[in-house]
Order: sequence, then C-alpha cells, then structure tokens
Amino acid sequence: MSSETSKFHEAKKAAAVLKHAVLDRYVTPFASKTGSTSKDQRVAFIDGYAGPGRYDDGAEGSGAMLLRKAKELASMSSPRQVECHFVENDPATAARLQEVANDEGVGVTYTITDGNVSKHLPVLLDAVEEIPVFVYLDPCGLPIPFDQVAAIFARPSGPGTPPTEVLINLTAHLRRFAGMLYSDKAIENSLKTADSAFGGEWWRAAWLEKCPTKHANEDAKKAAELAVVEGYAQRLRDKAGGLGTWIIDVKPRANLRPVYYLVFATRSIHGMVAFGEAASKGLEQWRKHIAEQDAQDDLFGAAADWEADWKVEEAKLKTQWIDALTKRLVDELAKGEAFRIIDRAEEVLGSDLVGAVRGLHLRQAIKNALSAGATTTDPKGVDDLYTLLLTPA
Repeated sequence: MSSETSKFHEAKKAAAVLKHAVLDRYVTPFASKTGSTSKDQRVAFIDGYAGPGRYDDGAEGSGAMLLRKAKELASMSSPRQVECHFVENDPATAARLQEVANDEGVGVTYTITDGNVSKHLPVLLDAVEEIPVFVYLDPCGLPIPFDQVAAIFARPSGPGTPPTEVLINLTAHLRRFAGMLYSDKAIENSLKTADSAFGGEWWRAAWLEKCPTKHANEDAKKAAELAVVEGYAQRLRDKAGGLGTWIIDVKPRANLRPVYYLVFATRSIHGMVAFGEAASKGLEQWRKHIAEQDAQDDLFGAAADWEADWKVEEAKLKTQWIDALTKRLVDELAKGEAFRIIDRAEEVLGSDLVGAVRGLHLRQAIKNALSAGATTTDPKGVDDLYTLLLTPA
C-alpha cells in the first residue's frame, strides 16, 4: 500500500462524509424498492474499490456501512436479502476489510476479492444477473475504462427485468491530465489512459473549448472540468438507455472547488427520485459535519453553540430554497401547460437546487403556488412530488 493510500484511510474527511452519507441514505430505499419483486427478495451491491471497511479512527467506510445495511434490511418486517461483493486491489487493505467483515458481517452474504475490479466485475455481474444490482465505483484516481462501466448496463432492461444502477466517483484530478493538452511534450500514454476512462478523445475538445490556454482563470477551469463530467454523464446515460443521471460536486468546504464528482446513473424514474432525496439528506449531513469541525477549530469557545447555529443556518437555507422553488413553479405554471417537475428539472431545480432540495421543500413550494392561485394541484397525501402533474389554475 502506498503512503498516499495509507493516509487516505486514516480518518474520514468532509468529502468522504458526503459520499458515504449519500450512499447510506440510498441503500435502504434501493434495496426496499427493487427487492420487493426480485427473486427471493435478493439485492446485490458491488463495491469495486472497497477499501479497508473502516478508517483508522473507527469511522465507517463503505464496507462496514454496507454490511450494517445488509443486517438492517434483513431484520425489516419485509426483509431483503442483501449480498455484498467487495473488490479491493491492495492485498493489505483487503486483509483489513476481511477483519472487519469477520467481526461485522456475521449472517450477511458477502464476498471479498483481492484484485483489480476491471478483471472481476464481469464475473460478479454474471453472478447477480437475475437480481437487482447497485455498483459503487470509488477509485482514488481515474475510474475503470468507460466501456467497462457502460457494460454494467448490458444487463436486460424493461418491465420485469432486475434494475441496474451505478454510482461512480469521477476524480477532479482530471486537471493533471488536462494540463498535458497545453504541452508540446505531452505524455501520450497518459492522455490515452484518460481517453479510456472517459470513453474517447472527446473530453480533450470539451476541456479546451472552456479552457483554451493553461493561463485561463479558475472559473474557466471549473467550467472545463464540469463540461467533461457532464459529457461523461451524458454518454453513460446514452449507453444505459436510461432516464437520466445525477451529478453531485463533492467539496471539502462550500467555498472550495470540488475534489471529485459523483455521477449516478439509473434507468428508473423511481431511482432518480429516491437518489435526489438521498443526495439532499447527504448534503445536509455534510453541512452539519463541517459546522461541527469549524466549531472544534474555533479558539474562542464557540463549540458549545455550533449545533444551534447550524440549525439557524439550515432554517435560512430552507426558506431560501422554498422561495426560489415557489417562484420557479409559478413561472412555469404561468405558461399555461400542465407539467411534472421531473420533466422540467432544469427550469425548476436548476444547477443550484438539484440535489440540495427534496420532497419537503417541493411540497411547501407547491402549497405556496396553490395558495397563490397559480395551480389547482394539491400535494397533500402525495409521496412522489417529482412526478405529480401540476395543473395551472
């Protein structure tokens, strides 16, 4: 194990808190929904870069989390039989994961494979071909080749077929590879590695369109980075033949640039809605973690008040988001056509609210639009607000 990898597993950073919070919030609804109609209520999770299971400070990694979730889901009144398949390329890290699984995986069906996920993923997909599967790919560097990610969606689709979903970490280290595009001595083998990860050379032009010179400002670099991530998501969506993708930019602090992006792909509208809820709750947990960390770093005794202050800030965000949603809904309703939020996501959620808001915010915004006389639709008793048809008054 490299020293860099060792340090990575010492303690959970804010960015890791977010990705694990989103995963934690999504595992249960995915398994509950898809397992209700699957063979023997079986559901599979494949963790392609599993890590040691727990960080050195005892905090849960994805391995410990999935084992815990499997137990929780097995004990529900309508139990789900969750299978956890872990792949870890570093032998020492895989050994640590095995120790965690020995202690915490009793009663859970799991496998731990010491090796490269590129080699073992096809075998695992064959093993779970008849049941729903969620594949989590969280590499420290570039992900496995795009064609291998797309191949996950080679599983059958359509009514009666087991659902397939993917959550992948696209590293923001893309900048290091993009920097070679400005050099007369570019390392072509390295660029080809990036080409493989992103599914072709298209990303080079996408980057250069937004950031044509190495002296471009930070805004241009952010735009270039996002253009590549969005292009990747679009290509994965096309390969999956699916409904859509979610992109979450994962930051160490709200005012800092992303350290990586999470791209979620599904063929199901239910998956899109459930993941949106998970993303919103995960971001809330991330903000709480940062507030606590900031308080602990405060030298003037503010730590005792951090949670109260955080709740005040969350209340402000809630008000801001609902006000913004209400205005956007009213504007869309003014066009005179009935619509669903899921079909007007760009207009209603935009890039600022997607993943941040969830059902409780949408519900209040629809109520506000109803009270304002902009719609005749009442959200009372409706669970899925994204697909609720909003009718102009």
